[in-house]
Amino acid sequence: MTRRSSYLSPSQLALWESNRDEYYLCHLAEIRAPKIPQTNYMSVGSSADAFIKSALHEAINGRGSDPRFEFEAIFCDQVEEQNRDWARENGKYVFECYQKSGAYDELLNLLKQSKFSPQFEFKIEGTIEAVPLLGKPDLRFVHPDGAHVILDWKVNGYCSKTATSPYKNYRLVRDGWDGTPSRGANQAHKNYRPIIWKGIEIHDGWLEDANHDWADQLAIYSWLLGEPVGDENVVVCIDQIVAKPTNSKPLLRVANHRARISNVHQQNLLARIKKCWEAITSGHIFADMSREENDARCSMLEQQAVMSNIETPEMQFLNDTSRGQRYKQ
Repeated sequence: MTRRSSYLSPSQLALWESNRDEYYLCHLAEIRAPKIPQTNYMSVGSSADAFIKSALHEAINGRGSDPRFEFEAIFCDQVEEQNRDWARENGKYVFECYQKSGAYDELLNLLKQSKFSPQFEFKIEGTIEAVPLLGKPDLRFVHPDGAHVILDWKVNGYCSKTATSPYKNYRLVRDGWDGTPSRGANQAHKNYRPIIWKGIEIHDGWLEDANHDWADQLAIYSWLLGEPVGDENVVVCIDQIVAKPTNSKPLLRVANHRARISNVHQQNLLARIKKCWEAITSGHIFADMSREENDARCSMLEQQAVMSNIETPEMQFLNDTSRGQRYKQ
């Protein structure tokens, strides 16, 4: 008998659809498999988040206004201890490049105009059509002209050996360094079509055209914040920081994505969520198998989860190789 998850989050849905075995080990096994340790490339994004959010919160609300949003509080909550020395140095570098690009000041000016105090790093829970959902938005604010805005930061390719390009349809890409500019610096993507939507300049298109996972994540956040499923009015933003390796720290660019999420994508997302939750509640996790085959596989995964909790070098190697591959950059 599998254990039932208490909720679905955007990351859980992505794992369910990409690696059903790993989802079972992490969320359904009676004795759950240990969490895969955070890697450097995962920690640098969390560290940069902490630097950016704490600086913005202080600039808007004043130093010491809320201890929850001070850098150390966010940093220690998001970055695992084994990574903190490396992540602190490199996250600070990402933050400095973000500032240098001009993206930080532009966002700060927008936040100062918000009709209500911007919300940073908060947890929201709710039930959408009988499915319990959980989200943790990075930032939410309301433009004085009416736009409800949700924003998330992404750091891509920081530890990669090859250059990472921003996803398409960005409003603007800017360099995070002084000196010779990159090709296309301070320009929009070739497919970008600008419109003004309730006071915010955005792409006249859909976020899912750039990245489906981003659209899934921010759509779920919007529903939990009270927006109707399928509503196309919410402005969803990603500040994507992409890297090009050098002999020292990578060169970083910031691509600002500003768009909306289509009704079609949201309805399809809701159908996927309901299908996932139905499988979890029924215990028929592997839909391509008969019930007997499904139960046998679940039993095998229960045994693997128990074994993965045994702290030996052999099991650590197994976790790193068979389970850890999905966390490689």
